[in-house]
Amino acid sequence: MSTTLAFRTPPGAVSIPAGQSKELGTVDVSPYSQIRVVADERAGSGTGVNIRLTLTEGSELVAQLDVLTLGPHAQITRVYECAGTKLTVFADAAGGSGSDGVDVLIYGTK
Repeated sequence: MSTTLAFRTPPGAVSIPAGQSKELGTVDVSPYSQIRVVADERAGSGTGVNIRLTLTEGSELVAQLDVLTLGPHAQITRVYECAGTKLTVFADAAGGSGSDGVDVLIYGTK
């Protein structure tokens, strides 16, 4: 088995203003039998954030694989069997003030 980095947000975190959503990117997961998602919300973030992992076929968002809920200075790791070909990653910041800094990395195992 070999593991590779399939996706990551830009180094230094992505900033999401409170109350807004942002598409973080789309990753081809078809080469992998399993993926590991690592997500964190940076210390000093203003609110919480949800990371939505959505199965995508072509340009159609088909179904949510999972929603990862993070608070400021929190992280989460989850492993999934790959059932689709593409995964689109979104971040939804809770309402309030300020902004949230998030990092998302996806590792694939063949």
